[in-house]
Amino acid sequence: MPIPKSIATFNKFVTNKFFLLFAGWIPPFAIVHHQGRKSGVTHRTPVLTFKSEKGFVIALTYGKDVDWVKNLTKKNKGKLEYRGKKIEINNIQITFYNRVKYLFPFLIQMPLELISVEYCVLLKRKK
Repeated sequence: MPIPKSIATFNKFVTNKFFLLFAGWIPPFAIVHHQGRKSGVTHRTPVLTFKSEKGFVIALTYGKDVDWVKNLTKKNKGKLEYRGKKIEINNIQITFYNRVKYLFPFLIQMPLELISVEYCVLLKRKK
């Protein structure tokens, strides 16, 4: 079961503002840069991301129907700000957590399983 929408809304307007101050510099925090599907406005969303063989993986703790995921998948491109660098990403894929849980550190897997994360997004670096 994903984290409730009320917590997601609170985080979107309060907690995320704080995390944006440092998320692009201190792993595993990162910032996803994405363009609004309708507005075309560029947005920044802080996330916890982990490097994988070909890119990055992010657990979708609020489920797969959040704006930043919809924006990325519609355009199939975006940027990830990680360790002070902006990395072009494409080939954005939503997958089941159980298929990619090995990409997460063991100590991260435990809380993700406690909150029953179902989905993750794979972000591949643009070639």
